[in-house]
Amino acid sequence: MDVSCLAMLLDASFVLNSIKTTSSNLQVSSTTQVMAHALLQKWGYDGFRKHCDGISQIYRNRRDIFEAALRRHMTGLAEWTSPVAGMFVWFKLRLPPTNDSPEGDSEVVIVTKALEKKVLALPGTSFFANGRKTAYVRVSFSMLGEDDTDEALRRLALVVKEAQLSP
Repeated sequence: MDVSCLAMLLDASFVLNSIKTTSSNLQVSSTTQVMAHALLQKWGYDGFRKHCDGISQIYRNRRDIFEAALRRHMTGLAEWTSPVAGMFVWFKLRLPPTNDSPEGDSEVVIVTKALEKKVLALPGTSFFANGRKTAYVRVSFSMLGEDDTDEALRRLALVVKEAQLSP
């Protein structure tokens, strides 16, 4: 293969990768665009806004329920800031320091101990590109009802208390 053919192949590969990147990163899929258009045609902008306001209120209520349960069960065991958007709460567990992290490591606590008690959360290390250890945890409040939220955080509090006592 001569140099000009190789250059053409490299150029073609670059163009194909650019097209893939453009279609996946720079624009919404055509299907989603058609769905959004149909929705706006049916509801209009005011109807869409009314729907968004209603959904926002639902998630705001769920966040408030979650935070009330956090205060009830996790005060003194974790630190958090109330989220102003989204469906997740990030909080920092007060854990004993480890060799890898002076603030503690939520991974062992969440992946083993909390899961054993049927509490599902994500350790903060999952969100670091370098996988560094951290005491942070991310939890979704969007799907649970009030009773399940309260029970999950009660169980998580027991797990954190056990972790604080173990060397």
